[in-house]
Amino acid sequence: MTAMETMKKSTDFNAALWHWIVERTAVSFNMDREFRRKLEAKKTARLIGALPFLAGCEHAMQTSIQHVSIYVLAQLEGTKEFFLHTKEDDCCLEHRLQPIMQFCGGDPGVITRGMNLLKLQMVAGYLRDMDKDMHNTKYNPVAAGVWNAEEIMEQLRSDILAHPHREMDEIMDLEESIRGFWSV
Repeated sequence: MTAMETMKKSTDFNAALWHWIVERTAVSFNMDREFRRKLEAKKTARLIGALPFLAGCEHAMQTSIQHVSIYVLAQLEGTKEFFLHTKEDDCCLEHRLQPIMQFCGGDPGVITRGMNLLKLQMVAGYLRDMDKDMHNTKYNPVAAGVWNAEEIMEQLRSDILAHPHREMDEIMDLEESIRGFWSV
């Protein structure tokens, strides 16, 4: 079995597998070395890529590559406008994240915890960016008064803490989620 075949069949998420996923994605998007380096270092991207493996999903590699690719599309100048928050996304926290919430099987509790970390990072970012977004006339549900960031963040914190997961915390823990930035 070649190294590529071994990676494709891997079920355990580790640094070598993450590097391999980033390399495959980088080739597909013709990324320059700097963007590739930033993507590999980005905890948000790593959690998105790891979640199908951590949850024990069927087709974890395929799902990981798909979700990381969607994350990359949301970063690129030619496509990121299609991923910005709009008033239609105000209906629920999950709305903007739906494209990376498609999993085949897997532990629902692990998936929920991982998605809650991503939601927490998203809401914390809206809270942190309120003034800047208002100045730039960029829609922000917290600045618009539609979402109560403190209340949402407290509920997400509580849900995350109620379901500990050591391997996930090694990728992105609660505090890193709150302090982190979504973009590469």
